[in-house]
Amino acid sequence: MGSLPDSMHHRSYLLRIFAARAWAGVCLFVLMFTLLAGAARAQKNSGGETVVTIQTLGGLRFDPPRFVVAPGAKVRVNLENADDMAHNFVITKPDARVDVVNAAMTIVVTPDADFIPKTDKILEHSIVMTPGKKTSLTFTAPAAEGVYPYVCTYPGHGLVMYGAMYVRSNVKETLPPIAKDMNLPEMLRMQEGQLHAYQQVPPYVCRIFMRDCGPAAIAVALPNAQNYCWDAGACRLRYAWTGAFIDPMPHWTGNGDGLAEVLGRIYYRAPGGMQLHIGKADHEPAVKFLGYRLVERFPEFHYTLDGVDVRELIKPQHHGGLETTFTLGGVTQPVTYSIDPQGAAAFASSAGKFENGLLTLSPAQAKSFTISLTEVPGREPMRYWSMNDTPKGRHGANNDVGVRGRAVSFDGAKQQLETGVTTDELTKGGTIAMWVKARAAKSSKPKKGEAAAAAAVPERKAQAVAGGSDGANEFALGWSLDDATGYEAIVKAGTKQVKVASGVSMDGEWHHLAMTSGGGEVTLYVDGKPAGKAAGTLPPGLAIFLGSAGGAQYASAVLDEVRIDDRAYSADEVAALYRRERAQDSKTATP
Repeated sequence: MGSLPDSMHHRSYLLRIFAARAWAGVCLFVLMFTLLAGAARAQKNSGGETVVTIQTLGGLRFDPPRFVVAPGAKVRVNLENADDMAHNFVITKPDARVDVVNAAMTIVVTPDADFIPKTDKILEHSIVMTPGKKTSLTFTAPAAEGVYPYVCTYPGHGLVMYGAMYVRSNVKETLPPIAKDMNLPEMLRMQEGQLHAYQQVPPYVCRIFMRDCGPAAIAVALPNAQNYCWDAGACRLRYAWTGAFIDPMPHWTGNGDGLAEVLGRIYYRAPGGMQLHIGKADHEPAVKFLGYRLVERFPEFHYTLDGVDVRELIKPQHHGGLETTFTLGGVTQPVTYSIDPQGAAAFASSAGKFENGLLTLSPAQAKSFTISLTEVPGREPMRYWSMNDTPKGRHGANNDVGVRGRAVSFDGAKQQLETGVTTDELTKGGTIAMWVKARAAKSSKPKKGEAAAAAAVPERKAQAVAGGSDGANEFALGWSLDDATGYEAIVKAGTKQVKVASGVSMDGEWHHLAMTSGGGEVTLYVDGKPAGKAAGTLPPGLAIFLGSAGGAQYASAVLDEVRIDDRAYSADEVAALYRRERAQDSKTATP
């Protein structure tokens, strides 16, 4: 999973966040001014009918974000989707928005899903509005005065995309200022001069799109600078990190297509598949998310696991790490919980003991038990991209079959991925490792008299799957970088250049490449084995890219399981990483 930029370590990313938030602040000022003037224009009375015009706009927002109707009034809401992604419009009972959004999160994501859950908490709803679509709703306002939320229930939208229908006898009564209207999204209100979509005193919950979790992500900030991402679709913990929480701006400014970025450093990633099992752990259990409730402001997730009722409450440990309390109802079989003994966390349980990575509990023990995880330093990379959910359209399609799950294609034509990491962060040692499958560029076609198989052989021009350059200094990991025929690494500082060639040729198959820098040496590894070393260090101040050497030497290749770490791996560690990931060859494009 694309582990995410650390705001404490790279200036370029801080500048991008500052620019995005400055832009958002300007937009908020204009938006608030427009809303104050536009709310009156959007609503009028026509022949005894209250007519309200609402647009869905980029940035996941309704315009206007609120309107007033009299109890029992005839209401027509004219809706127009002025955004470039689909939305819906759902009016709920008072205080029911979160419950409705939770229920919508349990709906399977399909092309024809409308994300309207079956619940009596919904009063009215529209059809799906694709970009440019117009529709309308006609209904009678509730007889009871109150605040009736309206919301888009598409996955991830309901966090910030909602508004309020005020039902009041005195429709001319002044509404609270937008900055103090707690019925509106916090992104419309100023808090200490910054935009937020969540309260600022942990614990707090943010429903948003996250890497390696997708539209069902629930990000939670905990006290003691602990944070985690929980997957409501798979009903399990995905990863945990320390430090700053998240930057939601990539998601908001990307009209919902972007992914929120972790601002701290991820120290634990859960293994694939469900860890908790009823009975034997030899199958992927059926899960159904039932929402969550707050217990002392901590979210307690509620779901069923093979029909067994499960509640999961996660809290921070005082000395770091997390503790998860599971409460199971009606369990009659033994319960197991599996972990990766070589993973980045040490586990302990309040009942039973882990043996060879497996905890087995009796039905009595499983009624309520707590599992703690504590970081094992040095095992998780500084950054990691699974490539399972890298956004399409930016770095190539992500439907290629990878070594583990999906992979991302680079077509050799100016496609690259900026990692947010610089070589300054690797001055004390660094490792770049990934799986690579070289391929012919999209423009490659059999020449007259040439067999198709020959055209599929990658071109011998210089191609870098990772690298950076500022003109005078550069480094690159790839092939044909210096007229060699195989994989190699090059480091150039001014007039001094160091190269390490492996002699291993590209054959259109997956190969594991790793480059380490430390102790004054650059070492190249191919398929877990040292392929050569040379004296040298990474040049300082270079932004690191994937798919190129920073605007040059673009690669025509498929990449998977990319890792950047701020320490040099040993030969044994590189070999173990190769064996570990090669053994998990997915053979499928499903993550």
